[in-house]
Amino acid sequence: MWNHSGTNVLSKVYYQVAVMAAVLASFCTAVEIARHAAGYPAAVLGVPGVVFAFVLARRRVGAWWPEELISAATFTVLAGATVWIGSQLTAYAMIGGAAFVVLMSGAVWARRFGPRVTRLGALIPPALIAALISGQAGAASVSWWPICGWYALTGFSAFVWIRAARWLQGRLSGVPEPGPVPAPAARPQRKGGGLSIHTRAASQMAVALTVALVLGHLLFGSHWPWAVISAMVVNLGTLGRGDVVLKGIERGLGAMAGTVIGAVIATAADPHGTASIIAIFVALATASALRPYGYAFYACGITTVLSLLYGYFGEPAQHLLTIRLEALALGAATAVAVGWFVMPVRRNDALRVRLLAVLGTLTAFFAARRDRDSTAGALAAFDAACETLAATTRPHRLHRAVAQRIHVTSDVPSEDAGEVLLSARAAVHATAATEFSPDERASAKAIGLLRKALAAPGEPVPALPAAAASGPLADLDAALARLAVKIENH
Repeated sequence: MWNHSGTNVLSKVYYQVAVMAAVLASFCTAVEIARHAAGYPAAVLGVPGVVFAFVLARRRVGAWWPEELISAATFTVLAGATVWIGSQLTAYAMIGGAAFVVLMSGAVWARRFGPRVTRLGALIPPALIAALISGQAGAASVSWWPICGWYALTGFSAFVWIRAARWLQGRLSGVPEPGPVPAPAARPQRKGGGLSIHTRAASQMAVALTVALVLGHLLFGSHWPWAVISAMVVNLGTLGRGDVVLKGIERGLGAMAGTVIGAVIATAADPHGTASIIAIFVALATASALRPYGYAFYACGITTVLSLLYGYFGEPAQHLLTIRLEALALGAATAVAVGWFVMPVRRNDALRVRLLAVLGTLTAFFAARRDRDSTAGALAAFDAACETLAATTRPHRLHRAVAQRIHVTSDVPSEDAGEVLLSARAAVHATAATEFSPDERASAKAIGLLRKALAAPGEPVPALPAAAASGPLADLDAALARLAVKIENH
């Protein structure tokens, strides 16, 4: 019998294999469509097929099948629309740039409407990245119809392949896909009628993309997409000043390394040859496998892929090395500056949102335990929410580690609220391996009280029920009690 650690490792292996198999299948399908149905060069649809599938692989799926059908239809339309957006970005920079900014910032702002709308919004970034590539590649310079239809078919194919691979991975590993994260018990209150986190994040995205578009065109001419992609990626998924600064640094360093690696590969391999195609898939697999160990590795792999893809379309990476490095640095710096100075999100607000997400998955977990249902989906959602929470705690951990390393007295607490909740992760999985206990009702009640306290900052935290006497549930209750103290003090 596998323990949790063994099952988790096996699940990750299956996930990586499934993702790359789906990306390869999407690429091959797109190439066949291009060659035998559309009559285009293979790269015109093959490259978007890779981009669509790989970026879709990170999207959280919904447990409701009608939602996935709606998502498939939505992404099909978005994939077709990338041709128009790409053409506007190339021929009419203001029109295309405005559409790009509105779509991307709108996807961020729409998160305020709940998990389902968030998952639909997650379909927009892969379409926009493909739009940048299609515009640079010249695919958008041909007649809008029928190529938009072939792009739509390619996008639908990528969606189906990824969805099938994720389902198969769950069947083989025994660990289902993470289910939807339950909504907070109540929306976090805002003092003084301030803007919500999602409105602030969307505004930051809009400003960062606008600045990157303008400066990219002014400073780098036709190579402006590198600055825009860098700004978009750094801003996407970050909350709080510390988070955006760390991601900006990692993105900058990783992207610069990836650009150099791409240039080296381009000097040794024919950009249109089999070796370059193999290098692209190797870089994708490496980026996906190393992402849990550091975002810089992921940024390095993805930038290597983009560099090779642009080389496929005639942009010699080795001749544009300096320009690409400068554009990448500009994009990352723009995103960091905007995240720091434009409607900044306070760290406590960002932490509160992600604590609510983790506690929501725990509510679903204990509800499944109470009803004697399978907890596998709730556990998978809990782990996914914990990974996101861990990103928010990184600045605190780094600050503490640096202070300890240089032997400087610091007032940084030994652990923050996020780390307290993350410390209960093993206890939750250990509880899942035991029989249901009536004491779990008290733990579930404590979680509900903490969710309400987080949703109404400033209000006193009510007394939690008595903790369990022993076992993993006692460890979880102890972590919840420490979390209540952290919430009370902040």
